[in-house]
Amino acid sequence: MIGDIENKEESRKYLLDLKEGRIKLGLGIGCVLDDHLRFNPSGFNVILGHSNVGKTAFVFWYFLMIALKHDKKFLVFSSENTTGSIKRDLIQFLEQEKLKNLSDAHYYSALGRVEHHFDFLEIDHLYTHRILLDSFEKNKDNYDGFLIDPYNSLIKDSSIAGNSHDYDYQASTEIRIFCRKYTKAVYLVAHANTEALRKTYPKGHEYEGFPIPPNAADIEGGGKWVNRADDFIVAHRMTQHPSRWMFTEIHIKKVKDTATGGKPTFLDEPACFRMYNESQFFAQERNGKEIEPLHNSQFQSKKLEINTNFDNEEHDTPF
Repeated sequence: MIGDIENKEESRKYLLDLKEGRIKLGLGIGCVLDDHLRFNPSGFNVILGHSNVGKTAFVFWYFLMIALKHDKKFLVFSSENTTGSIKRDLIQFLEQEKLKNLSDAHYYSALGRVEHHFDFLEIDHLYTHRILLDSFEKNKDNYDGFLIDPYNSLIKDSSIAGNSHDYDYQASTEIRIFCRKYTKAVYLVAHANTEALRKTYPKGHEYEGFPIPPNAADIEGGGKWVNRADDFIVAHRMTQHPSRWMFTEIHIKKVKDTATGGKPTFLDEPACFRMYNESQFFAQERNGKEIEPLHNSQFQSKKLEINTNFDNEEHDTPF
């Protein structure tokens, strides 16, 4: 009941488990990102980035890694991308090859795997966050994680009074409560505000004139989102840089509970991933090598090799 005093046993169990080292780490994907980001049930995760930097592509690649390695399932609301284009990307990530080059056998096998792990909400009408949460609740027993992409494509629920600031606080709080109540992870994708789009690296910097990664407070709606989030993630890519354009930087700005693993990345030291052939993300490890996190996955249809010098004649690696 609302207003009831908490049951002390739950918090006591958590404290004892923490003391005795029984708290399980969140799920990883087998690369340097695991040092900073873990998939946790009940986690409310916000992902920020400028337009057209590949936020959605990276999110789905990350979800695919979690799905394949840990047999998880996701329900997706993605209003700015067709289901067909998302499934194309997932199939290409899974098979590590462009769709047009796949044999029928590989295509249908990959499609079956993708559709086993991912379902999509129809995007032919408008949603509020409450409509999405109602759908997530109805399907909570079938999925481990949910995606809202992006937040600014949702319409406001007319029953919530107040200005936009008040509304966003209400919406973010309700999403957070959903995560806790049902022990389900929600990932919410958001865009940076207009002012953040104007910020560039200063004169004399090696990336002078190119856009800098947005700060957590640069999200549309302001700092309330980092306040409410368990993990706050910034995805960035310099799309017009002659050599860095294929590198996706993942900056972890906040990890609320480090007991389950993860920690913020250091300033200007993001986890970096290089996309190749529209179908692979190679993780840049601390030792300078690049690895493909699907390496040795039992779900992979062909054996992958650890890559350290891939296609350098065409794309010089700037690390």
